[in-house]
Amino acid sequence: MIKYVSGSRCFVLTIITLCLVAAPVSAESSKTIKVFLLGGQSNMAGIGKAAKLQPPYSKPFSKVKIWDAKAQTWTNLSPAFDNKYGQFGPEISFGHAIAKVFSGEDIRLIKHAVGGTALYDDWDPKIKGDQYVILLKTAKAALAELDSSKVKYEISGMLWLQGESDAHENKAETYEKNLSNFIEHMRMEFKTPQMPFIIARVRNFYGGKTGQAKIVRDAQVKVANTDKNVGWFDTDNCSMANAGHYDAAGLIEIGKRFAATFQEVVDEAKK
Repeated sequence: MIKYVSGSRCFVLTIITLCLVAAPVSAESSKTIKVFLLGGQSNMAGIGKAAKLQPPYSKPFSKVKIWDAKAQTWTNLSPAFDNKYGQFGPEISFGHAIAKVFSGEDIRLIKHAVGGTALYDDWDPKIKGDQYVILLKTAKAALAELDSSKVKYEISGMLWLQGESDAHENKAETYEKNLSNFIEHMRMEFKTPQMPFIIARVRNFYGGKTGQAKIVRDAQVKVANTDKNVGWFDTDNCSMANAGHYDAAGLIEIGKRFAATFQEVVDEAKK
C-alpha cells in the first residue's frame, strides 16, 4: 500500500499529525502493552544532536519506555539514552507522536541500528546475518522482561530506515526480494502475520550515480504496494547534517512521519 509523502505535500503530514493529537482513537484501547521494533543503519541510529532539541523532545518522556540493551532494562524515552555523544534518532518524535495515537496506553520501543550495514548480508535472516541475530536477541531479551513481569503485550509494528548500504555496495537488484523476506521472517519470529511494517524510503545518495539507489527506492515502494500492512513515506525533503545523514530537525520529522504512516496503514487495513 503506497504511503507516499512528497515535498509539495509536506503540509498534509502536519495536518495528519494534528489530527492524531485531537483524535487518538484509531486503535482499540486495551491494557495490552504496545511494542514497536525499530531497525536499520546509521540514520535509524541517528546523529541528531540532543543539544538542538526543544521541549518536549529534550526531556525524558515517561509515557514511553525504550529498551536499554546495555543495562538490560526499560528506561524512559530520552535523547541519547544509549550513548555518550548526545545523539538521537527518529525514536524520539515517534514516541511522542505514537503516545497520542495510543493515549493512555503503555508503549515500549525496542531499537537496534548499526551504521554501514546492508540487508543482503548483515540483516539477512536466511544466512543469520549478524545484525538480524542481534536484533532478535535484543528484542527477545526485552520481551522476556515483560514475560517475567506477567504482563500482556503485542508487537504493534516495526519501523525500518535502511537501504543506503545495499545501493553503495551494488546489491540493489536483490533488495526487493530481501526486504520481502526480512518482513516475512520478522512476522514469523514474533508470531504477528499481519504486523504493520513502515519503511522510510532512503534518499538518492549512495549509489545515485550508478542507479543503484533508485533501484532500492523503487523496491521499497513496490514491497509496500504488494502488502496492505506495509507502508512507506519519503524522506527527500527532510533536512540533512551532511550528504548522507539527517540532522536533528530531519530526524524529528521522520519520527513524526513514521507515526502518521503507521496510523494510515492500520486504518487502511481495517477497511
